[in-house]
Amino acid sequence: MFDIIIPTYKVSTEFLKPCLDSVLNQNFTDWHCWIVDGTPEDDATYQPMMDLIANYPADRFTYLRQSGRGVSQARNEAIAQGTQPFIATLDGDDLWYPEHLTWMVEAIESTTENHVLWWAGADALIELISMKTGEKYSHKGIIGWFEDYRKVRPKDLHFFLRGNPVIPSNIVCRRNRLESVGGYDEALQIGEDTDLYTRMIAWGEPFLGHQIDAVSGYHGCGPHQTTNLGSQSSAADGRNFQEIRSEFQRQHAYWYEKHGDNPECPEGVDPDYWFWLIDLVNNRFKDNLMFEIQA
Repeated sequence: MFDIIIPTYKVSTEFLKPCLDSVLNQNFTDWHCWIVDGTPEDDATYQPMMDLIANYPADRFTYLRQSGRGVSQARNEAIAQGTQPFIATLDGDDLWYPEHLTWMVEAIESTTENHVLWWAGADALIELISMKTGEKYSHKGIIGWFEDYRKVRPKDLHFFLRGNPVIPSNIVCRRNRLESVGGYDEALQIGEDTDLYTRMIAWGEPFLGHQIDAVSGYHGCGPHQTTNLGSQSSAADGRNFQEIRSEFQRQHAYWYEKHGDNPECPEGVDPDYWFWLIDLVNNRFKDNLMFEIQA
């Protein structure tokens, strides 16, 4: 039923072992896991990763050597190898609770064929850095789950997700819809997941997403992940902080060039609702360009 996609790049076994164990320990067992890795072979993390991965059953876990660069290309490459109708993504420094896939199956079975995206919340203990000011902020609690979600009209969900991004490690996508929009945009290394989900829901015929009322995993923060300003991304590799900020701002501008700015209030829609939605989207770190750093 599920192809599980895990991109890895310089992931410490301290993070990767709990990640892979959490897949192996899922209560729901109809899955195959694809690990796609771009770690340089001379990096200190490479051999420990290879030794660890070798301990997992080859009939359940397939290791792929990434042929390109960046998390978007890595995910696309692994997705292309699979055939299952649903795709579950998990980053190598995150983990799932044992019920994660079970809850996803229940959500899929309770929704319609027009639903193409399902997500749950994640526990997190992280710090954030503003790419505008350099200030640091701490966050402990649940991320990627939104109390305001049920107030949003289904046709506005794609816009809601701009300022309320779901956690890619806690989502499932319908494969045929993901493929119909071309998968991940490989020009993006930041916001590539929100870009994909927005296109899946909004481009072409209208489609739906579904929020599961559960916390189904833990969001870690490895030192090399893209939003940690590490070298996981080609956007960050070999650059200093100012260069990384400039590159991420360029990608941010590209993202909005693709999707446009705030849409006008549709005819017949309550202006109070529309202004509430605009404020909700704009106030969720949209303009602060917040990125994670290791807690």
